[in-house]
Amino acid sequence: MSDPVTVAALLRPLLGRRLLAATEARHWFDERPVTGISGLLHFWLHFEGMPAIMAHGCGELLMLTEEEPYPSYDMQEHGQTVVGPVHPTDLLGEVAGQRLVDVGLIQGHSTIPTVGGVLLHFERTELLIATLADEWVCQPGPIPDQLRQYLSFIGWLSSPALTTEGQ
Repeated sequence: MSDPVTVAALLRPLLGRRLLAATEARHWFDERPVTGISGLLHFWLHFEGMPAIMAHGCGELLMLTEEEPYPSYDMQEHGQTVVGPVHPTDLLGEVAGQRLVDVGLIQGHSTIPTVGGVLLHFERTELLIATLADEWVCQPGPIPDQLRQYLSFIGWLSSPALTTEGQ
């Protein structure tokens, strides 16, 4: 799901809920993780009382679905995909335990209205998650100046102007 109406409907019930944990699928090679954002394949956010939300980047589209983490798997000579909890000091790990206050939808670099990213506003942290050219952007928000030509802010889910009826 990457159209704004569908993404808003999926994420709006998460507002006010606490993020319990985050799970990642990370590329490992030679029995070691590929560190940094380049090794991140997919991730899941686990909010209290809700199904896991899986994030998958595809070009300039951020695909979000309710889906449980898949198991780790071997890629033979190309390494492994290891699925497990994010490291507590990773950005996704640092927001665990915080309530989600609001979500900003971000238009990706596309000619059709799609969601290329989200700005997650937690109690103490804003986190920008987007995908550009099949690469993750995961950093403290808001959108940095150097990415504004590719990512544009649509609006906050809590805003009366951003409703599923008004899209």
